[in-house]
Amino acid sequence: MEGREPSTRPSRTTPASPRVTPALVKRPRFQTLARFWEGQDVLARWTDGLLYLGIIKKVDSAQETCLVRFEDNSQFSVLWKDIFPPAVPGKEQLCCVCNSQACTPDNKLVHCGKCKHAYHQECHVPSVPCDTDSSGSSWMCRQCVFAVATKRGGALKKGPFARSMLQMKLSLPYQLKSLEWDPLHLTNKQQCYCYCGGPGEWNMKMLQCCRCLQWFHEACTQCLSKPLLYGDRFYVFECSVCTRGPENAWRLPLGWVDVSHLVLYHLSICCKKKYFDFEREILSFVNENWESLLLGELTDTPRTDRYSHLLHALTAEKDRFISGKEIKKKKCLFGLQSRVPPPAPQTTLTELRLQEADVRGSTPCVREDGGPEKPPTQNKDTKHREADAEGAAEAAESSYPGCGAEPI
Repeated sequence: MEGREPSTRPSRTTPASPRVTPALVKRPRFQTLARFWEGQDVLARWTDGLLYLGIIKKVDSAQETCLVRFEDNSQFSVLWKDIFPPAVPGKEQLCCVCNSQACTPDNKLVHCGKCKHAYHQECHVPSVPCDTDSSGSSWMCRQCVFAVATKRGGALKKGPFARSMLQMKLSLPYQLKSLEWDPLHLTNKQQCYCYCGGPGEWNMKMLQCCRCLQWFHEACTQCLSKPLLYGDRFYVFECSVCTRGPENAWRLPLGWVDVSHLVLYHLSICCKKKYFDFEREILSFVNENWESLLLGELTDTPRTDRYSHLLHALTAEKDRFISGKEIKKKKCLFGLQSRVPPPAPQTTLTELRLQEADVRGSTPCVREDGGPEKPPTQNKDTKHREADAEGAAEAAESSYPGCGAEPI
């Protein structure tokens, strides 16, 4: 997707007939053009990993994008790989990946029980087991599984859809080594992230795997006990591809300066302004979301003491924070010197596991399944560098209370 996130996010829609297109797989031009036309109803994957309903207004074959109008009347350019049109009547016997109906005993056509699209067993990622009913009465394709199981705050953790999603996540629908990354490994040229292969913004509720270094949407992960704040990199995360099983996420310790920086950055994105009243907005947000912040050793801080700790951090760290007094405004106002997320902690996975071996049972996060939890885009060539975080910060809405949105 190209462009900035709409001020009013399109309504989430369960897909009637989405279509999977493995990222980085180049299709014949005649086939791709035949898939999209003006006025077509489609599902478009947003940078949060979720699918939203829209209508194609214009097809740009040169840039391989479509201008899509969403349900809130916002319009943005979306990359072809992130658009999923409905099935075309009469083509149910064509594989929607290779556009062929040729079959072999070991590579039959199977149909998704939800969207009715056909796939060769070997064209789908992961490959479809040989004993799957070709009629697709019970089998669901990767795209439908992700459409049903993903949600803001973290994907489903229990039930058949959650189990199917975990199996899908053991492999990626693209070649990770083929992605072209920027020097800081924050964005890639192909705009291909996560298990879903969709677009993303590293500072907009995403986790980076400490092994493969790929970024994953909050909505597609199943290991989080609480929703992420924007810019929150205080996690060590292992993806399912690297673990060959369930994900792992460890919460890293935060100091008062980190808490202040993280909260201010989150608020600046949600509220689209730079300065915030200390008591009415900053302290209020911290108190309302105290348990969700997962602050480790700081968790036991009495409510009466949080005022002084936060105020000291905001006034002492002048290289990070600016007060209203310095700009001839009310002294109770505070903002960030530069609207970028807090610096990423340097703790490695090895160090964290050594610490955990010394201090058993102190992990503040527990997965809901009972297991321990240690705990639209810009130009494809120039997006998401650290210096651009300030511009990207005007792009999203909150999933935390106190920011003008319903809590997840």
